[in-house]
Amino acid sequence: MRLLSLLTCLSLSALAPAAYAQDPSGEAADEDIDPVIAPVVVVPLGEAPAAPTSIWDHIEGGRAEPITPEEVVASKELAEERFAEQAALTAEAIFHLPDLGLYLNPFQALEVDPLHLDKLAPGEFDIPIVTNAHVERWMRYFLGSGRKWFGKWLSRKPAFEPMIYSEMERQKLPKDLIYVSMVESGFSVNARSWAEAVGLWQFISPTAKGYGLRVDYWVDDRRDPELATAAAAALLKDLKSHFGDWYLAWAGYNCAPSRISKAAKTHNTRNFWVLYETGSIPEETRNYVPKVLAAAIIGKHPERYGFTGIKGDAPPKYDTAIVDGAYGMDVLAKCAGISQEELQTLNPSILRGATPPDSKHGLRIPVGSKERFMEALAKVPESDRLTFQKHTVAKGETMSKIAARYGVSTDALASYNRISNPNMVAVGTVLLIPRSGTAAPPPEALTASASKPSSSSKPSTSKSTTTTSKPTARTHTVAKGETLSTIADRYDVSTSDLQDWNNLKSANNIQAGQKLTVMTSGSTSSSSTAKAAAPKAPTTYTVKKGDTLSDIAERHDVSVSSLVSANGLKSASAIYPGQVLKLSGSGAAAKPVETVQWKTYTVKKGDSLGAIASAHGVSVTDLKSWNNLKSSTIQPGQKLKVQVD
Repeated sequence: MRLLSLLTCLSLSALAPAAYAQDPSGEAADEDIDPVIAPVVVVPLGEAPAAPTSIWDHIEGGRAEPITPEEVVASKELAEERFAEQAALTAEAIFHLPDLGLYLNPFQALEVDPLHLDKLAPGEFDIPIVTNAHVERWMRYFLGSGRKWFGKWLSRKPAFEPMIYSEMERQKLPKDLIYVSMVESGFSVNARSWAEAVGLWQFISPTAKGYGLRVDYWVDDRRDPELATAAAAALLKDLKSHFGDWYLAWAGYNCAPSRISKAAKTHNTRNFWVLYETGSIPEETRNYVPKVLAAAIIGKHPERYGFTGIKGDAPPKYDTAIVDGAYGMDVLAKCAGISQEELQTLNPSILRGATPPDSKHGLRIPVGSKERFMEALAKVPESDRLTFQKHTVAKGETMSKIAARYGVSTDALASYNRISNPNMVAVGTVLLIPRSGTAAPPPEALTASASKPSSSSKPSTSKSTTTTSKPTARTHTVAKGETLSTIADRYDVSTSDLQDWNNLKSANNIQAGQKLTVMTSGSTSSSSTAKAAAPKAPTTYTVKKGDTLSDIAERHDVSVSSLVSANGLKSASAIYPGQVLKLSGSGAAAKPVETVQWKTYTVKKGDSLGAIASAHGVSVTDLKSWNNLKSSTIQPGQKLKVQVD
């Protein structure tokens, strides 16, 4: 019961915030700090997020953009390890209980002291090594209840060791600084703390950007082992230069440097162990330095401490190819001759399933494959290049509805946004919508082509039709869920004009069923009786992965039963990717020739073809057909012809 009470009252202060987290005290830095002690380097500091109330809050805390499946696993592992640390340390410090290993395996725990400090040779290290009660306490944790975690870290170390050693040597720094990374992340590129610290070296975003790392919607260089290591080495070098002591530099890496400077000035010392005893620095930082030393002592000779037979991953070997613009990782993986998962593993900094559209990107590919890759990339058709738009998930929306709206499959949408469970997407999540197609022409060309519709989309009239700049009055019946803003967008007029025409005092003062007067522009046909043949719709459709018959029917404005009948299907679920379906025929009723009117809609910034179609109550397919569009790519200023009721 004593142990149970202990675990229920534990705090989570050991969950590591990151290289430069906000000063945990919340106090402003003392402006009158001795410049001899205080670092003069200015490093951007991030605001510390509120501490989580449970160890999973930082994973499931309603983030605006979903973290990757790999980060979920790594974050849970990191949180569990930090929680185990706090349990062991609190048991010893508060309740004076022995290590939890005594309860798990008492015979092993009571064996002769396993620390082997008599064999310790400080000259083997290129960082200063001391032993004391604080270091020994961490050694016992790593050899006791924390053994499984330390074993995992050791198994990951070989994959990064040569690269980290090389970078430290390049910057003329101690190679044993590798143990700072071990303590920060356990050598996990996907590690993410509750404070939003990411990667091998647990950078928060402002500090990462301050040291030249790219952190944005497309790329997060904190997850790139080489780039993050170079930045971390530069940061540690700056801290050592200004503090003049490695232990204070590590303490500054763990918390705000100003906090360390203030404590050093207050107690007139540069001795970390003196500051440790004063309690003037955060508890986490007090534990941080002895933890690094304990990791270094055990990590230098793991076999001495019973860590034998550990098989680590070999360092990755790769070439780097420059990719200009946005290509899907699926396309790039085919060019490289590997799976998409393998390519993503080589390039953990790519967040959105595609290279960034706004810059050139160094893509890592298997060693020896660069020439073949570049040849294959050069042959990728323009139609396989990607353009994107963003969609913010609204209340009531699902991934399948959003996918259908934009004419993509649910699987593709989940893949490009790295969402492991499409059934769990939060309101407010920003989704990236992939759109493949030819490069968009300039707006001027689009405007010109839109003003001259092709013969296949131009309505044929039985009477001569004239256009005039004189506005035409028409009546719109407000439908349930409509707002004045959506109605204004539909008719390409302003909300204020709608209010004036209908004597409305407030834009919110409309109701379903209400009749509104709308003055349409002269681009609309002045003949209300102009007769036109309905534009020719597609007659077949090729089923894509993730499609359902109801999705296809909705997109093409036909019934499910007519699709089943026209294609001789036994049931609505009997379709498969690649299958060609008839959209019209004996089972699909042909639409009669009807009286129609047309309006011109000017594309605004942020518009998508799906959104325009939805606002006007038409399908994306019809919009593309009426305007002779080969893809869903549109540009601000482009004129689109839209059929109105």
